[in-house]
Amino acid sequence: MDEDLLTLGEDVVTTAARVVRWVPRDTDFGLSLAAVRLLARIRDHGAVRISDLAIAENCSQPTITNHIKKLESQHLVTRTADPSDARAWMIGLTDEGRERLAEMRHSLGTSVLPMLSSLSRKDQKALRDGVDAMRRLMAQASTQN
Repeated sequence: MDEDLLTLGEDVVTTAARVVRWVPRDTDFGLSLAAVRLLARIRDHGAVRISDLAIAENCSQPTITNHIKKLESQHLVTRTADPSDARAWMIGLTDEGRERLAEMRHSLGTSVLPMLSSLSRKDQKALRDGVDAMRRLMAQASTQN
């Protein structure tokens, strides 16, 4: 086992968890971070089955269904019959869901701007490169589910 990669993996996971907690507590969207993640996943991948969301989010289908019901009640997602399987539902974003997600992302970015601006240009670029690498990893991981 490559100890450097093991250490990197540990650092990535623990640092990512800290970043989530880094967001100021006064940033309140009326949605859980799990719900925000679902909206972002639907935006990124288009209409998707509830069962596929459950797999991608590594949680149970009933848990995803509960999240989707809450998002539906806020008019952020739509549920339509899957044309290829009458038993399944496709979940898509509404225009309101897209707008709300964009507002949340902007607010989150604004909330951490003071901390990020304290970094040198070199560190800002290194962080951007790291975020890009994480996105590539997540894209690769999502195709393996």
